[in-house]
Amino acid sequence: INAEYGINVENSLKDLILADYGKKNNVNVQSLTQSEIRDIILGMEIAAPSEQRNEIAEIEQQAELDTSSTAQSVTTRTTNAHGEEIVVTTLTPHEQKTFASKTDWRVRAVAATNLHLRTKHIYVTSDNTAAGAATYVLPKNLLRRFVTCADLRTQIAGVLYGRAPPDNAHVLELRTVSMPPQVGTHQHVTLPHALPSHDALRGQQPLGLIHTAHDASGGGTPSLSPYDAVAMAKLLADHREFDGDKAICVVVAFTPGSCSLTAFRLTPAGFEWGKANRDTAGNFQGYSPSFYERVPLLLSDRFLGSFLVPDGGVWNMNFQGVKHSVSIKYALEIGVPRPFYDELFRPSHFLSFANDDAVVKAAEAEAAGAQLGEREDLFR
Repeated sequence: INAEYGINVENSLKDLILADYGKKNNVNVQSLTQSEIRDIILGMEIAAPSEQRNEIAEIEQQAELDTSSTAQSVTTRTTNAHGEEIVVTTLTPHEQKTFASKTDWRVRAVAATNLHLRTKHIYVTSDNTAAGAATYVLPKNLLRRFVTCADLRTQIAGVLYGRAPPDNAHVLELRTVSMPPQVGTHQHVTLPHALPSHDALRGQQPLGLIHTAHDASGGGTPSLSPYDAVAMAKLLADHREFDGDKAICVVVAFTPGSCSLTAFRLTPAGFEWGKANRDTAGNFQGYSPSFYERVPLLLSDRFLGSFLVPDGGVWNMNFQGVKHSVSIKYALEIGVPRPFYDELFRPSHFLSFANDDAVVKAAEAEAAGAQLGEREDLFR
């Protein structure tokens, strides 16, 4: 028996052992690391990857059941890429949970790209409107652009301007939407106190607010939220150029696969209630449906509207909220509002992307240098 025959026998026995292990544990032999192959040949007990995952899942499930005790210690066993087992013991609950945000901006940014599809199905609530109220006409191009630059969760808002046609004083055409710098939540939008003028607004009067919202009615009768009532009362109290009988709040609700429009007007009782609660932080008391009434609203493509945006185009300050305040000063210019997740609104994200790229490139360079140092010199 020569050395070559012994090597062949050893290789055959190794292949036989690995094939038997793969068949018993339903594991692809090609996916095993060298350390795992060595341990298998030497007869060590190695659990299949599926069993390891089951053990980890059981440990995590047990950790979730024991989170009621803050001093409960949880031991987690994991295996790294080199086949080495890592045992970690955690004592506090916050160390045992994995952070996952339900409002991750990346997921919402992808969802916002489909908002233009909702503009193909628009429904306007026109029943049970106030008797004698003027009819408001909103051009379709304004609504389409307002919806496509919005977000499904965070509300956005604009100030409405318009005028009555010469032949009908009971109709008000909403000609312009001003998009001031703003920050919003899923319940309300914070706008600056200042409402600067512009040459494009000459001959027009301020007519209220328009904002997006969730469909809180659940298919029932649309209603004006107390946040909107307070915002309208604050707007009417701080700006005397608004006419309380003509100022409205247009709510663009995102219903499943569509948009629903409803226009509301505050009653005198609603205005007084809103003024009394303007400094209340969400804990509203005594709100009643009698504080508002619905007004007729129509969509039209007979005329086109225009937008006014701040100088520089930055109307969305949700990603840099520290720069926003209710006393901010800004000027307006005619333009088209950028989408909610435009790169102009979130420079900090690109700074973090640049830092991540620098870390990845440094790691790749280090790995390449290590590989070059370990490479055998065949020409020496």
